[in-house]
Amino acid sequence: MNRRGTPGVVLALLIVVVFGCGFALMALEMLGARLLSPFFGSSIHVWGSVISIFLLALSVGYWVGGLLSVWRPSGRVLSVSIALSAVGFAVIPLVVERVNNAVFDLDVEDRWGALLSATILFLVPSLLLGIVSPFSVRLATWDVGRAGASAGLLYSVSTLGSFLGCILTAFYFVLWLEVSKILMYMAGLLAAMAVLSWFIPRPRAAER
Repeated sequence: MNRRGTPGVVLALLIVVVFGCGFALMALEMLGARLLSPFFGSSIHVWGSVISIFLLALSVGYWVGGLLSVWRPSGRVLSVSIALSAVGFAVIPLVVERVNNAVFDLDVEDRWGALLSATILFLVPSLLLGIVSPFSVRLATWDVGRAGASAGLLYSVSTLGSFLGCILTAFYFVLWLEVSKILMYMAGLLAAMAVLSWFIPRPRAAER
């Protein structure tokens, strides 16, 4: 692909990226309660804590992604965000027991302990993935007249990735693999998406 690329090639690359990131994000959310349950149980409070933190992280991530896409609409910025999220996924299995132990030792109610652990473990990597969709929409906007269509397509593909990440993780992956291995595979998937994103050019509409 040349420096500028073509709109069709760029959109195809972005479809792959948002699908992979959506898949990994929902896999992490499905595993979240499983990572917390040995210390805080598996009640609705634990699930509520995990879901709440992911929603908060995505909300902030969407906002940050929109701002970054105005400041510097470059595939390399998107790549760095995804790569940092991949690091976060890989770190979780290494620190989860230490974090849960430390929070548990604070002797707070389980619901608040679960919320605190979920914040420490999941907020940053999921926030970084929240950046992906709005940023990808900007990179796909070569023609302002088709911006809405590109946005709809990319958010649809991202949600489809999340759907499959949810189903496959909950129905199959947890039966075949340890949670730590699933997270490492998801980190590898995100690393591949980061490499792919690095080569996505700036959209012509964004150039001065």
